[in-house]
Amino acid sequence: MNDRLSLDAENLHAGYCMEDIVKAVSCSFAEGTFAGIIGPNGSGKTTLLKAFSRVIPSSGILELNGKAVTGYSPAELGMALGFVPQDEGRPFSYTVLQVVLMARYARTSRFAALAPDDYTRCHVVLEETGIAHLSDRSIRTLSGGEWQRVLIARALAQDTQVLLLDEPTSHLDLSHQSDILSLMRSLAASGSTIIGVFHDLNLAAHYCDRLIMMQNGQIVADGTPALVLTHEKIREVYGADVVTSFHPATGRTFLMPLSTPPGAIAPDKTQNVLVISGGGSGTDLLHFLSRRGYYLKAGILATTDTDYLTVKALQIPCVEVLPFSEIPAHSLAEFRDLLARADRIILAVHPVGTGNLPVLLALREADPSRVILHLPEGRDFVSFDYAKGAAAAALTDLCAAGAQCTASFNGILGLLDIAPHERAQPPV
Repeated sequence: MNDRLSLDAENLHAGYCMEDIVKAVSCSFAEGTFAGIIGPNGSGKTTLLKAFSRVIPSSGILELNGKAVTGYSPAELGMALGFVPQDEGRPFSYTVLQVVLMARYARTSRFAALAPDDYTRCHVVLEETGIAHLSDRSIRTLSGGEWQRVLIARALAQDTQVLLLDEPTSHLDLSHQSDILSLMRSLAASGSTIIGVFHDLNLAAHYCDRLIMMQNGQIVADGTPALVLTHEKIREVYGADVVTSFHPATGRTFLMPLSTPPGAIAPDKTQNVLVISGGGSGTDLLHFLSRRGYYLKAGILATTDTDYLTVKALQIPCVEVLPFSEIPAHSLAEFRDLLARADRIILAVHPVGTGNLPVLLALREADPSRVILHLPEGRDFVSFDYAKGAAAAALTDLCAAGAQCTASFNGILGLLDIAPHERAQPPV
């Protein structure tokens, strides 16, 4: 990738009615990159983009290809920088083709007619944006999504090196979102500089090489999607709880929002809950407890286990071991330490063979009054035993010693709300 700077801003201030919305922003954009500007409503995303495009005035340093933006004439700027607004009025009944052709006038001499190449270029971008069939339609008859694609096509027809997009997919359906953003990725790969404002964080993470997160008119994070979209930063800036993970097909970061059901009673978040699971038995349970604010740790998990992927996404500490190998002594020691420190221990009952039987035997040494077994409805201990009866015997012993067993997540919540010493003791 060429590291030549296309757009450079230093100590940039911009706003409306003598009030700064963007405050002391410094950032640079290189050729061949697709950058996304993200942030909550009112954070200054669109204002920053308008300042870049000179739609609104700004103070500070703003250079395009090494030259101050204020030094460009309108025609020169139109050949160097394209801008796609969120929306635009449609006061006249122009056809789609007429609107797109307007982008070519910056490249013609005054009063000169457009050349055949100009028409060819416009037909190409109409095809690229999927609206060639609308070329003779009045823009007043278009849907919001169709009009948005016309504005994108017009900007593409300018053939500028820098393209600014203000929420370019806000009116588009899923298929057209993918088409347009894939086209932007392709343009960036060809050397263009693409900068877009996004509300949809997953779209931004999937298509952009770099994200700039804004809050209160200032940049608070700048880097790859994986570096910017952490659950801590999302909570700090958006006030939302999310799980960050990686798409299995693309490897790119994606977010899953977490929400507490209305009316849910907040638990004692100082309660240290250890969840022991495996083979995916703990995935839904870990999400369920995480949404309710419990302080969680996880037991021994192989790095290929579905539950391991879950705890990594939720950023829950666990004891990692290699798959298909004997559990090392130091890992068992670490696990026993977790057992000793846990206020409550939840075992999501899962298949147990000779390889993971030591986990169950170690659990049997813990105070059974702190142990809750989650046994799915309709199943018994024997159906999970692949250790010649040893696993079922250990689980039965746990229940006989005072561990509680439940088939539902709500049952787990009910048992977590009961102090261990308040539980009914098994008959002597």
